[in-house]
Amino acid sequence: MRRSRAEMKADLTKLADEVIDELLDWTADTPEPTLTQIEDIVLRLRQRLSERMALRVIEAQKAVRPVPGPQCPMCGKEMHYKDMKQDGVDSRVGYLPLERGYYYCETCHQGLFPLDRQLHVWDKHWSEQVARYAVWLSGLLEYEEAERVLNQIGQIPISDTSVWRRTQKWGEQFQAEETAQRAVATASPARGVPVAGEARDQPEKGVAMDGAQVHLRGEGWKELKVGCVFDIQLLPSEDPHTHEVLDLAHAVNNSYVAHLGGPETFGELVWAEARRRGWTRARDSEVLGDGAPWIWNLAHTHFFDSRQGVDWYHGTEHLAHAADLLHGEGTPAAHQWRKAQETPLFEGHADQIAARLLQATAVHPATADGLRREAGYFQNNQARMQYQELREDGFPIGSGMVESGCKQFRARFNGPGMRWSRPCLERLIPIRAAIMSRRFDQVWQAAYKSPPN
Repeated sequence: MRRSRAEMKADLTKLADEVIDELLDWTADTPEPTLTQIEDIVLRLRQRLSERMALRVIEAQKAVRPVPGPQCPMCGKEMHYKDMKQDGVDSRVGYLPLERGYYYCETCHQGLFPLDRQLHVWDKHWSEQVARYAVWLSGLLEYEEAERVLNQIGQIPISDTSVWRRTQKWGEQFQAEETAQRAVATASPARGVPVAGEARDQPEKGVAMDGAQVHLRGEGWKELKVGCVFDIQLLPSEDPHTHEVLDLAHAVNNSYVAHLGGPETFGELVWAEARRRGWTRARDSEVLGDGAPWIWNLAHTHFFDSRQGVDWYHGTEHLAHAADLLHGEGTPAAHQWRKAQETPLFEGHADQIAARLLQATAVHPATADGLRREAGYFQNNQARMQYQELREDGFPIGSGMVESGCKQFRARFNGPGMRWSRPCLERLIPIRAAIMSRRFDQVWQAAYKSPPN
């Protein structure tokens, strides 16, 4: 039977008096307490009062035992009351032993607790916020460390196994949100097709793509493809070569996606994130990457009217390798040749460097195959190595933003001795990506809006 307002007030007032008396007794019996002792007693008493207050509010809800019964979500018929069941829920205010009515549909053979639906207790023994804490921490820390944080700081008694289970359960919902976003993006008008009422009035944007290695049980090391979508902003910076302070392009407001698999699905994920970020309204855009062919295939498919740029530092690494092939690894002559070629490379003359390397094959037959490979790299990417033009037009020439993303994924996935099952890691990837993109709360709200199937 539901209590009246007066009964609830009398019960809570009595409890408050008991708590206050206990605090005063403790104060009288504990001379010269430390701050830690004071914190401990106050927090313990606060939790007791919080639990009782929460229970009294919950007990006052009509959904504890509604009359008439709720409609069946499957067939729409009235569901019939069976009995009262008690099951506890761990919440931010403590353990709540909930007693609520159970209703059953004779037609669909489905049962539910109306109170759980009202309270959004989709995770049975855990409140939404406790589940959110567990999933969020699992994207930052190992499961055992997440358990310790929740126990020590949150005073929430949850095991590492329960943290893992929350991550698996809600990681599937994060995956579902990604899939839905991909479906919307791929169903939208094709890239380059004007959208009625949409103007290109937003600042320049960019996409960078790269890969990181993760270890899967039974499969070995596999590539995790990582994408970064960013806004481009000019900021005062020191030129690394001239040491002048110039307005140079920087990636800001970075967001990330990642996929453990082939480039087709990954490309759809990157495109979906780019569309969410307003890519089609950007005045101009850029795609950055290393020389991997799959990156430029995706750029051609999804970002074909964007500028393309090979990461400057990858380009100079190939210069260094070519220098070693020509003059010997680590020699002064190799260093001098590399430094001499950086200027024409920056100015957009990668084709001239390729020609020099091909001419050198006749003089260096022992390293001719390597020189041809490096010449091919510069020749094939010549159009993407217009560094001076990109910088003057206000675009970044380095892909550090996505390399940083790869490092952040590896920091969580490549700890000492870590070996992942593919399904487990696939559920954790969108959680980690949402945290890195500072979108975890937004994605969580979408994932938790209805009970999972």
